[in-house]
Amino acid sequence: MQYGVIVDLRAIQDYIFSSNRLKDNIGASYLVKHFFDGFNTGEGFCGGGNLFRLCRDEHEAKQIIRDLSIRIYEKCPGLSFSATYISDFDTEAFQDSMDKLQKKLREEKNRRQQQSTLPSYGINAQCGSSPYSAEFVCKTPPDEGDLLSRQVYAKRQAATSAVQEAQKLYQNELGTEFILPESFEDLGQDKGHESFIAVIHIDGNQIGDLFLNQASFAACKNLSAEINSACELAFAKMLSMAVKEISSGKWQHYGKRLKKAGRQKYLPIRPLFIGGDDITFISEGRLGLSLAIEFMNQFSQIMKHHDVSSSAGVALAKTNYPFYQVHKLANSLCRSAKNKRLAAKSKSDHLDFHIISSSVNQDLVDIRKDNYQLGDGRRLYQRPYSIADLQVLVNNAESLHRKWPNSKIKDLRSVLYQSAEQCDAFEAQRKSREDLALPVKGMDAFKDSLFVNGETIFLDMIEIIEMLALEDSQ
Repeated sequence: MQYGVIVDLRAIQDYIFSSNRLKDNIGASYLVKHFFDGFNTGEGFCGGGNLFRLCRDEHEAKQIIRDLSIRIYEKCPGLSFSATYISDFDTEAFQDSMDKLQKKLREEKNRRQQQSTLPSYGINAQCGSSPYSAEFVCKTPPDEGDLLSRQVYAKRQAATSAVQEAQKLYQNELGTEFILPESFEDLGQDKGHESFIAVIHIDGNQIGDLFLNQASFAACKNLSAEINSACELAFAKMLSMAVKEISSGKWQHYGKRLKKAGRQKYLPIRPLFIGGDDITFISEGRLGLSLAIEFMNQFSQIMKHHDVSSSAGVALAKTNYPFYQVHKLANSLCRSAKNKRLAAKSKSDHLDFHIISSSVNQDLVDIRKDNYQLGDGRRLYQRPYSIADLQVLVNNAESLHRKWPNSKIKDLRSVLYQSAEQCDAFEAQRKSREDLALPVKGMDAFKDSLFVNGETIFLDMIEIIEMLALEDSQ
């Protein structure tokens, strides 16, 4: 008789991205990445915060859950998981057995919530970086003397190992010129001007269905390893592209303002979480969109034999904006892209983006209703886009940036919010000038009008200009 055990880490995103300190996010991601080390043996596999194990008997199944619980309290306070097991796990009827195990796991999630952090009761000293009780005094600069909760302390202790691991993992791509940044301020922002960061969240499409089509334990294990490897490789290839462009290509102006650490420069990109088909990374604001497109193209190419695509959300915000909110919006944008893909019955990659200009306490639907929809029903956006359509729009945005003066681009943006009559008047004036042709290659429907069927692409195009690493125009 074999037992099947499944463990599912809960609220991973909240655990990793709850801090405005990049060091805390890096350390938390490292703890999640290595949480199952030693447990994903030949009888199991893990990915995306999940572990599956085959066990000889009930005692071994219980011991795995017990040992992981101890690891939570000793190494990863604040992290939590749900776990369960079933007997008579039949590897010959793998999917039927896995369905039974998943059903029992859902029931377990509804019954129990693991608590692994000491709450604050008012009589405790307060952690300076979290809502929890302080249990440690930091003894190392630059945080020397800070009161820290067990959760924050564990993350910061892990950050050193995380930095070393990532640098070693991507050494071939970074070469001798670059290192990965350790703070949000080291992402190559333009000092003295408004500085932005981009948070990029990417998730594979219908990966669960792909696993359901695997007929055996061995096939699932191989697929899990393949997806993990594909994600890592796609990110490495994306880094190589970025290093090449910054060193000698169209992004070379970054070389003028990248921060230095000794003889090396901080690359304006930082991976935060790569787990299975789920990835989150950050970059200087104007690189986010291009990097997301590159990663998605690479991932789809690597996984093309499975016909796998992905969806992405790219959120742009000022560097000092609450990071948790920016990440939360990036997740919402990724879901929006997935929904657009499903509605279109498409198999291709999709991406949604947003530039945060005010509070994002509203959900994405309300934000767009309030800021991108006019009183007469006209809509100022068409996002999300498939990657193919987005690339067409990016090309046209670059053309608009080159050919139009900044003042006229601002006028175009302003008139889009005006009445239909004012839009028509602007169009009449524009058409009278040979130097203000609208770049709509591949989007012929908008050749003669700013709005088609009550929608426009031009605000999307203008905002894309703000998200690209373009030299200043005239």
